[in-house]
Amino acid sequence: MTAGTISTMFSRLKEKCSVPLHYLWMLPLISGLSWLIMLFTLLFFWIGRGCPKYPKQSNPYVAMISDIGAFELKPLFITFSTLTGLTFIATISSVHYARYSPRMYYIQDSTTSSIRTLSILSIISSVVAGVSLVFLSIFDTFRWHNYHNQFLMGCFGGLAGCMVLTTVVYLDQTRKPSRFTRLRFYCTVNMVIVWIEVVLGVIFVITINTSHYRTAGFLEWTITILGGFYILAFVGFVAVPDDGVDVHERDPLLGDQAYINEVEA
Repeated sequence: MTAGTISTMFSRLKEKCSVPLHYLWMLPLISGLSWLIMLFTLLFFWIGRGCPKYPKQSNPYVAMISDIGAFELKPLFITFSTLTGLTFIATISSVHYARYSPRMYYIQDSTTSSIRTLSILSIISSVVAGVSLVFLSIFDTFRWHNYHNQFLMGCFGGLAGCMVLTTVVYLDQTRKPSRFTRLRFYCTVNMVIVWIEVVLGVIFVITINTSHYRTAGFLEWTITILGGFYILAFVGFVAVPDDGVDVHERDPLLGDQAYINEVEA
């Protein structure tokens, strides 16, 4: 078997195994919608029953996702948490794939190596968050309280790391003129949501530690619902034509070309 034959075989294999670009946008859509559907179902179920207080409920006034999902709606909780967690991992992977793929944005600059490292760490963080979400729904807060809290911390930690790292990776698309106008818009939306989440998270910690439980409960539901829109914003990152990004969209802008010339000099 000649080297040319082997090269041809690998080329054909690469074509068959290539990521179907026109389906990538479905990943964040499924992940975000499944999360929001689950949240509103749990919330309306709790309100419809007269806002009962569940056993081992940490907030005496407002039941949270884990409290409601530990009882009658546990099958729904597990199903949608699993769907959300797995598609979230796939979403973050596709978002970072889109940045470096020659078939998509193919953003290359002098910091690409370090940015790739952050992308890998972000994907790892998404795996931690997604897997932890699946397991915290299985090990509910009523029957396996300690395990549940450990997976909850893993989910929060992984999600926080993923959000920060992904924001940093795509920060260049918001700080200077970008040749990908739609990507720039969704990067900005995503970053704004992250900042809002951070601010609300700080306020939540303050209110829960000062025993303002009703306010804390409202903030906690707001933060989790906003997380669904954070995921949905990734649709704009990966919604590209079937044949990928037009090669002319990658032509450097005047500012980019000056920077490239300066680096090369």
